[in-house]
Amino acid sequence: MVSADPRLVRSYRWLTRFYPPGPRRDELLGTLIEAAPPGRRRPRLSEVVNLVRHGSRARLGRPRSTGVVVLAVLIALAAGFVGASATSRAGLEAVGSLPVGAEAAELNATVFPGLRVQGGGDARKIVTQGDGESVEYGYAVSWVEHTAATRDVAGYTAAARARLAAAGWRITAIDPPLDETDMVGANPADRAEGFVAERGSLALHFTDYLYPGAPWYDGDGNAQYLVWHRQPWWLTGLAWLGGLLAAVLAWLLTGWISRRLHSPLGAGLGVAGAVCCLVGVLPAALLALPGDTAADETVAPYWQGFVYLGTAPAVLAGLVAVLMVIVVAVTEPPAPLAKSLSFVRHQPRLLTALIAVGLLVAGLGTYRVQARHPAAAACQPVVPAGVLDPPDAQLSYRSRVYIDPATPAADRNLIEAAFRRGFGGGYTFSWSTTPGFTDAFCDHGRVGHDVVGTLPYYWSIDLASPGLFTGMADEVQGMPGVVAVEHLPAAA
Repeated sequence: MVSADPRLVRSYRWLTRFYPPGPRRDELLGTLIEAAPPGRRRPRLSEVVNLVRHGSRARLGRPRSTGVVVLAVLIALAAGFVGASATSRAGLEAVGSLPVGAEAAELNATVFPGLRVQGGGDARKIVTQGDGESVEYGYAVSWVEHTAATRDVAGYTAAARARLAAAGWRITAIDPPLDETDMVGANPADRAEGFVAERGSLALHFTDYLYPGAPWYDGDGNAQYLVWHRQPWWLTGLAWLGGLLAAVLAWLLTGWISRRLHSPLGAGLGVAGAVCCLVGVLPAALLALPGDTAADETVAPYWQGFVYLGTAPAVLAGLVAVLMVIVVAVTEPPAPLAKSLSFVRHQPRLLTALIAVGLLVAGLGTYRVQARHPAAAACQPVVPAGVLDPPDAQLSYRSRVYIDPATPAADRNLIEAAFRRGFGGGYTFSWSTTPGFTDAFCDHGRVGHDVVGTLPYYWSIDLASPGLFTGMADEVQGMPGVVAVEHLPAAA
């Protein structure tokens, strides 16, 4: 062993760590060093593969069982998917903002030269889709009202495509022709054309809509572009790294549990728990398989299954895994843990202090939950006025339009058409008898019945992107009956 090259010894010592700890590992290391030919500096590739393969298998124990290998592989794949998903989601927060300031002005001048552009700005990294069941990458909408130039749908779209290509954008897709064959009362003069382009980490979808037969209050369409982030290369690499680390950890934990479950009953319960973990993650993983989805603004991250199906199954799988680790650690504790438990058992004061701290933490948690729901007290409602767009609403998709309760139905319809032209998406209308109506004016308080009847009615409007609020407010402010237009803070 003394004559062996130190670099070879270090390599063998690192490779033998794939085997479970114990005297056999030291014996294997000594055998490898003694059997190495003189002058060798590093292990052969075949040795590396052999040691990694057999060491990983030895971690699982049960040398005669093939099922434990299959189960460990499935658990590692599931854990890798969860790890990659969590890493990818967290890494998105490090991606820069969408075009703002001078960059946005340059893009607007390229797509819509000489026109007044509304919307734009930044957006959240991930937003909920309109149906509320899944998520997509956040995008910003920029649009212009129709002019004589933009009403030439084919010509303006082709010109915008050429300008973007000259600015370094790569055209990746052309929208299919407008199909209104299944639409009742469709106007043959309706037109719509568009395309998708990419440059660097940004993607852009341009569309020009023209509906010449639409009522004047709905408008005859618009030209718009949506811009969003593509997942950068470094985030893909980070996700792979997170997935690999999670898979390795899952393999090690599976082996650690497997080597300690000696009885048939314990092994059966362990398999049942592992299957429960797999069932909790498998549906979301299946939704991550590649499909034929278009690479437009509705593209969803591969971990969308955790949103569409809910995180409850995956959380339950994690709780089952943690419970299994705790049970095995208590029944078959490793040497360091066994020493710590023995020390605590022989220190009654320390044990009493730990129990007291646990009870105190639980009591404070219960108190905080109760404190969040105090008895409702009388409240003086605050009625907004004018246009309110606070700084903490910069990335908010929620807004309200307040109107006088006496506003005639015809004027209400015009207001509704106006904010829909301004890209207000889903919306609800609230009046004095609507549950939760007073929450818009008074947080966690009671409003007297005589006061409720004097409060303005309002629409709660979901914006297609946060930067559209200013344009929507311009559309509706000053219309008969409008009291206020409010951009709600993101945390409201």
